[in-house]
Amino acid sequence: MDKKTIGIIIAVIVVIVALYLAFGNKPATGPVAQPAAAPGTPGAVPEPVKTDQGTVTPQGVVAATGTSPIATSGEVLAPSGKPVKLDVTPGTPEAPQQSNPVAKPADLPSKTVKITMSSGGISPSGFTVKAGEPVTIGVTSGDSQTHVFKFDDPSLDAVAVGVGPGETRAITFPAPKAGTYKFHCDVPGHSSRGEVGEMIVK
Repeated sequence: MDKKTIGIIIAVIVVIVALYLAFGNKPATGPVAQPAAAPGTPGAVPEPVKTDQGTVTPQGVVAATGTSPIATSGEVLAPSGKPVKLDVTPGTPEAPQQSNPVAKPADLPSKTVKITMSSGGISPSGFTVKAGEPVTIGVTSGDSQTHVFKFDDPSLDAVAVGVGPGETRAITFPAPKAGTYKFHCDVPGHSSRGEVGEMIVK
């Protein structure tokens, strides 16, 4: 290489180093991530706490991961923070949300109405709740089939729980006005073989 080529290469290297020093070493702009506050200090997000009513979270008490929370006011809340609606399509944002699979029914809060659906029927086939109060139903498939818990009354269309073989899921919703509300397994052919029951609201 001649002296001219070597000089050009050195000049290019000097320019690259100068640009790096000028722009490449600057700290990032924008908000700086702050370390999480230690539990119990101002600004800390409270740790979830398990009680016999469910798990206490910043949104309210949940019966199981994924269910709609119950606010301190007693209202069952949708993801938007507004009260759930019972006459909408199941699984929509306004409807009560069913839980993720639960390891075992005993993990659900003590006041949960625990029912098992199987080819032999629904057990128990009836239960009683109080009007306006939050209700949590835990649904378990007691056999090797899929089952879908659903009410007959269109005013409770949003309350539906689907479970796979041997699976347990839960749903929380506000009990409607006083009356008798029949429910069934919504899988074709299952209600005709006896998978039916009723919820009495007083």
